[in-house]
Amino acid sequence: MTPTDFVRDRFGSTTLSLLTVALMLWGLGNYVLEQLVAMGHGIAGLTGETIPYEVGVIGFIVIMLVYSWTGGMRAVAMTDVLQGIAMLVGIGALLTGVVTLTGGLGTLTTYLTETSPELVGVPDTADAVNWLAMIVMIGFGAAVYPHAIQRVYSARSERTLKRSLALMAWMPLATTGVVFVVGIAGLQLFPGLDTGASEQLVGLIANEVAAQNTVFYLLMILLFGGVVCAIVSTADSAVLAFSSIVAGDLYGRHVAPGATDRRKVLVGKLVGVAMVFGLLAVAWNPPGTLFSIFVLKFELIVQLAPVFILGLYWRRMAPGPTFWGMLAGAVVAGGATLLDLGPFGGVPAGLVGLAANVVICVVGSMAVTRTSRTERMGAVI
Repeated sequence: MTPTDFVRDRFGSTTLSLLTVALMLWGLGNYVLEQLVAMGHGIAGLTGETIPYEVGVIGFIVIMLVYSWTGGMRAVAMTDVLQGIAMLVGIGALLTGVVTLTGGLGTLTTYLTETSPELVGVPDTADAVNWLAMIVMIGFGAAVYPHAIQRVYSARSERTLKRSLALMAWMPLATTGVVFVVGIAGLQLFPGLDTGASEQLVGLIANEVAAQNTVFYLLMILLFGGVVCAIVSTADSAVLAFSSIVAGDLYGRHVAPGATDRRKVLVGKLVGVAMVFGLLAVAWNPPGTLFSIFVLKFELIVQLAPVFILGLYWRRMAPGPTFWGMLAGAVVAGGATLLDLGPFGGVPAGLVGLAANVVICVVGSMAVTRTSRTERMGAVI
């Protein structure tokens, strides 16, 4: 099953389903590209360029494809558990090393106050609006990640699903909190890094931590595995979701409706492999920073939020307005990126597109419902 199965069952619209597929594939492709670029920078930084960016990316792509191809969702779930444990231990060691290098959080705060007081002050209105807008956009966008929805389908039971989601709700606070501290420490340990060099910051700090003593050296080796595991464990889910959407929603439904499940799975895997190596060519010379790729992904994938979230809870939602709202939102977000427009008063183009999306969807659905009700009353009279 794929997320589009819900859209097809709920709205019964082929055009809406195909637009949903297109946006999901775009989001997943961007997601994988983001992981490939992060993988290359992480490996290059952690090894001090001993393993070049390109070699690191190719090596771990091969590993990821091998276990995803042979084991599918079960292999991805099992490796994610092991990768998560490695990441947890490694990032904990990195945080300990950073605190040691900087002299503690209090010393770090004092350093920032003296050298960059604007970083510890109250942000101005434009920054505050931008942060809030990003939180809203990422919140709705991440809620409709295709590979996250796919995992909901694969849960063993409702109890298992609720328990895992309850624990997961707290994870971003802990994981991103640690990375935030590490990033702030980089301002003290490596001042003056440009945008490109800062994308290897974790690796640079890890090398400094490893140089302290043998224990930290061994722990940073584990961190190396943990960082790579963190990247691979998200990329493999996206590749698997991409393959299943192509196999089930495009090939199995529109290209070869009579194909067997085995053939559909094979086609999905082959397309997934082709997609990864196609993105590898893009990752060789990244089109932007990790952050810009990250934002672009959310600006388009967030346009899926109304069809899934409103579609679950609002019975009057109609397929026609939902299609046009989603298309308008995607055009606004994509067009602003192509024309290098935005953010608009601190609000990213994706959120502006989402606002247009919701307005068209809601107003259009209410108008369609009202028209249908009037026609039924006329027929009765």
